[in-house]
Amino acid sequence: MTIWERVSPKSSLGRRVKSRVEPKLPGQEEELRAELREVSSLSEAWKTYPDVFSKLDNVLVTLKDPFHAIILLKEERALTAPEIFVLAHLAFSVGRVRSVMAESKVKWPPRTVPPSLDPVEQRLLPGFAGQPVFYIADSYSPELSRVRTERKAKEKLWRDEMTKEAGEVERLLGRRPGIREEIAIRKTNIQAVEQARLMPELGEVRETLTHVHFRLKATREALRLEREISRLRQKETHLEGEVLAFLSADLRAWKDELEKAAWALGELDYLLRKAELAVRWDAREPVINNETGPLVLEGAFHPGVREEVEGRGGKYQPLSLTIDSPVSVVTGPNMGGKTASLATVGLCVSLAQWGFLPPCSGLEFSLYDYVYFQPETPGKPGLSSFASEVVALKELLTRIEDRGLILLDEVGRGTNPSQGLALYAAVLDYLRKRAGDRSTVLASTHYHGLASHLDVPHWQVAGLSPGDGDLEESDAANGGKDIDWLYRHMDYRLVKVGPDTPVPQDALMVAKVLGLHGEIIRRAEEFVAGAGRCEFRRDEPC
Repeated sequence: MTIWERVSPKSSLGRRVKSRVEPKLPGQEEELRAELREVSSLSEAWKTYPDVFSKLDNVLVTLKDPFHAIILLKEERALTAPEIFVLAHLAFSVGRVRSVMAESKVKWPPRTVPPSLDPVEQRLLPGFAGQPVFYIADSYSPELSRVRTERKAKEKLWRDEMTKEAGEVERLLGRRPGIREEIAIRKTNIQAVEQARLMPELGEVRETLTHVHFRLKATREALRLEREISRLRQKETHLEGEVLAFLSADLRAWKDELEKAAWALGELDYLLRKAELAVRWDAREPVINNETGPLVLEGAFHPGVREEVEGRGGKYQPLSLTIDSPVSVVTGPNMGGKTASLATVGLCVSLAQWGFLPPCSGLEFSLYDYVYFQPETPGKPGLSSFASEVVALKELLTRIEDRGLILLDEVGRGTNPSQGLALYAAVLDYLRKRAGDRSTVLASTHYHGLASHLDVPHWQVAGLSPGDGDLEESDAANGGKDIDWLYRHMDYRLVKVGPDTPVPQDALMVAKVLGLHGEIIRRAEEFVAGAGRCEFRRDEPC
């Protein structure tokens, strides 16, 4: 599940707000600071008054989407009873939210405080208690009340008439049918079947393989009452339509307030989800600079990666670094977390620009027009991995004039090392010269010499050290360690080193730790020791 998917509003109104949000871009620094202050303030309040936020969530999760009904009001169309119920429920929910807000000591952003809809609630839910249930009450129309009273009286007379018939059937047949139910008589009971067929009170309705089914016939008086009841029901439906029409007309005067209230509840829902994440991550408000400056991260983590590491019993190591150059290079061993480091940098910056407190103890940066992350992924259909990289780079270069955070992961890995290194260096040099100080480029690589070629800052994953743990020869003989051991002993911290510092050569150490056959390891070490002069022959060693 992505971080964006974890932002899950309780209501459809919150989801509407989520679908409309956009990141803040250069020039919108003050707006972003205000938004982040709101999140920070609410996250601190959440820690102090968790019950308040729990009560609000209990309301938000019950909200129904009123926008269809509001649109109908704007079009001056009459609403149905279910549509009016949705607006009644909105008014009721607004009252509960305003009550919780008023009783709390939390400072609520004005855009999250819905306007009062008390008159709407009183109009649509007169005298109700408990959860709202909209009903076209008799109080809305004296004529409707009269018609309903008459209908109910006629229905009682009809039931009395049919009950008398049921009693007569019971007297003659020994079985009492329900007023609207069938009575089934077995075909083997020939006498009872014939007797039932002769009774004027019963009518035969169907016959099965084993039974004959009868139902009470309406008497002449019952038929007359049925016609009257049908007429009264038609009149009742007409009068209910009139009530819905004038209620809809009344509600049109409140359409703007209803819409404002709906959006306010959506804003509240979405903002609470951001505050909830901030509490979960113990996140801090970032520092947003107006002018281009360094990108500083302290104690940053990727929530998904941290959960995975801690889920397998490992200890997650937060990321801290200061990027004060247009281009910086990250090197490290396989499984050293280079890709995760790039993803963490991109995630923290992106979340901040989308108005979230990022998962770190400190972040200082200037806003970017875009964040570009090219992780190590399979190629596009029909293209090799290297061709896919080239296509992606071409797309990136179309935005060279914009300010971007550019995160490149192992560019050139899909071709031969010498040309891959040359291409990667050329791409970084081009970005440095053409983008200048506008953009920030962080590039990971296995290639030695990339940082020195460009004379740029060089960050390195600390990785494995021969002194870490018991890297004994006996490990290979005994089947080696498992991969969890490797995760636990890998130092994922980024350490700033000199441009000429060699890339860690941990491949053979990893293979040894994981228990690859000792003879293969020794032979590989011989090849490494004789690199540049070894001839690979089957019959004699180097």
